[in-house]
Amino acid sequence: MKIRILPIAVTAAVSLLLLFGGWFLYRQTALERPIERMLSQYPGVTSAQVDITQKQAVLKLDLESNVDLRGMVAQLRKEEGKLLKNRTVVFDIADHSTPEIDALWKEASFSVAEAMANKRYTLIPNTLSKIQDENVAYTISSDMDDHYIYVVLSSSADKQANKYVILPLTASQGTGGQTNA
Repeated sequence: MKIRILPIAVTAAVSLLLLFGGWFLYRQTALERPIERMLSQYPGVTSAQVDITQKQAVLKLDLESNVDLRGMVAQLRKEEGKLLKNRTVVFDIADHSTPEIDALWKEASFSVAEAMANKRYTLIPNTLSKIQDENVAYTISSDMDDHYIYVVLSSSADKQANKYVILPLTASQGTGGQTNA
């Protein structure tokens, strides 16, 4: 019996192509596309791109000013939570910050970090409102859910200038909080 190398190699190549092509197609249509569609339809989201691997889901977002991040994440967990349940969620939010907004965040970041380290989360809105009172041309808000603290800094004059900061409540959950700083 003579073994033919060419038919075996072609069969193996076609099998691998079908296997990996099927995984890619499944990942695109069953995992990434529903999440992208939900995020893209959320008010204030100008674009959304999702990249899902076995261990994490990277959500690349471009947001307008004053998007309700907490509401968006809650809707994402409600509608697409089963797709994300065992994955770390990493937010990659497009940076539309200005030097003034960066300076405001720099002023607030130490107090926010201290409040989070001491688990005194009620200090965060107080700190941010004091900074906003001193800088009336900017809007600074915060929100919180079971997983994250959301901080939004935006300019009242320039509707395109904003900074979104998502901070994980606990590092042990592996939920990934990211800033766009």
